[in-house]
Amino acid sequence: MEPPLKLAAGVVVADRFRLERPLGQGGMGAVWQAQHVGLHIPCALKFIHAHAAASAEVRERFEREARGAAQIRSPNVVQILDHGVWEGTPYIAMELLEGEDLAARLKRQGMLDFPEVVSIVSQVARALGRAEAAGLVHRDLKPANIFLVRDDDREIAKVLDFGIAKIRSVDGTTLSSSTKTGAVLGTPFYMSPEQARGLREIDHRTDLWSLGVIAYKCLIGVLP
Repeated sequence: MEPPLKLAAGVVVADRFRLERPLGQGGMGAVWQAQHVGLHIPCALKFIHAHAAASAEVRERFEREARGAAQIRSPNVVQILDHGVWEGTPYIAMELLEGEDLAARLKRQGMLDFPEVVSIVSQVARALGRAEAAGLVHRDLKPANIFLVRDDDREIAKVLDFGIAKIRSVDGTTLSSSTKTGAVLGTPFYMSPEQARGLREIDHRTDLWSLGVIAYKCLIGVLP
């Protein structure tokens, strides 16, 4: 049995982030609300559990999430503040988001009205456009990876989790991906056919397929 992470309120991570309270935990890791001790701003810290961090593939995926999201300059992508390894535990520091993810909203409401869907889909499409320009294919776009944040009188949709993103060069060749041909990563209900077949050479169109499925789910209330 791996020892638990040394996470508790008041602990200072990497001499920069003071933990305040846990926000969520899963089989792979945990997310904490924290305060940047130098900038005095709230942020969120995402950690990998020790047993997951022992996997080179998981660590690479975690680092790819940080690098990938940090390359995209967009109000519709969660802002990455820092990433590194603290006492053997990889972490990502990001902006603290207040609101709910699209999956939670759909679970509560069942479906959304047309103007709301247009706003969310348009914003996510802009994020995907920036990702494509940066040479990134998300590959796991789904309601749980779209976070809805209130900002005065409007709502901003932010794309999360570039952990299984594929990084491509301007000529379309793959620069970074741990996925072998025939391996399937992502969420089956939202995958394009070519991604579900495990094809290695997929591009931004697989994310557009996923966005179409999300739009359908939002409008109709069920998956296609």
